[in-house]
Amino acid sequence: MPVIRNSAFGLAFLLLILSSSLQAKDACNLPPLMHQSRDVTTVQHLENAWSVAYLRGDTELERCLLTPDFTEILRTGEVKVLTDELEFALKNKGKNLAIPDLPKSTVLMHGNVAVGYGISRSPGAGGEQRTIRYADYYVWEDGAWHAFFAQQTQFWNHDRFENHDQ
Repeated sequence: MPVIRNSAFGLAFLLLILSSSLQAKDACNLPPLMHQSRDVTTVQHLENAWSVAYLRGDTELERCLLTPDFTEILRTGEVKVLTDELEFALKNKGKNLAIPDLPKSTVLMHGNVAVGYGISRSPGAGGEQRTIRYADYYVWEDGAWHAFFAQQTQFWNHDRFENHDQ
């Protein structure tokens, strides 16, 4: 009898894990993340979807798009992780922030890795133009792109980059 009981317990545990895994995958069937391909256009689309999700406080989309070990280097030089990114985004929930014209990222692809990079401009706290070069790194896993690293670098003298946006 102990063997049957242990087998039944093991089977129940396995079904519970599989059920949780399927539910987690179903939770990530969000429209902006559907129908992905291993191409530049998809990565550019995800770059915009991520920006909009951040500005809207959509941590559900971010949780699906970013890997659990996601790491980023902010324009201040601080190193942050997924929980920090989700906390930053959550602060925007309900604020109805305007969605600016988002820059079109240049995308480099190499096998299962893609990098979306470019220059973003926005008003700073004092009203002056803030110019930031960004790079977001993606990996293709299980039929979808997932961001695993991001870096922002702020430029104080953005005039020298006016003719070299990408």
